[in-house]
Amino acid sequence: MLTIYGIKNCNTMKKAFDFLNDKGVAYEFFDYKKSVLPKADFDKFVVLFGDKVINKQGTTYRKFDDDTKAVLMSDDTFAIYEIIKDNQSVLKRPMVMGEYQGKEVALIGFGDEWEQVLA
Repeated sequence: MLTIYGIKNCNTMKKAFDFLNDKGVAYEFFDYKKSVLPKADFDKFVVLFGDKVINKQGTTYRKFDDDTKAVLMSDDTFAIYEIIKDNQSVLKRPMVMGEYQGKEVALIGFGDEWEQVLA
């Protein structure tokens, strides 16, 4: 089963939901607005995606001061998690993890690779 992580009202998330629904792909939705991302999941994202987990184009990131941005771009996953657990909108969306048709899936952002991985 796939889990898609994000915020329900995000335009990119809406495209991702539409894609999954149109393809008939079963998924669970982890809503950053309703639940705090577990540290273990965050650590897994960092291992797989590196600093791409931080959405540097979003308004949440842009509102941070330079010191906070420096922490977010550091290698200190504990300090980064301490910031993001209260500011989950700074995470890139969507992130998709899980198993689909017997393969492990790990996607970040919505793009062309979705068609290849989830065809």
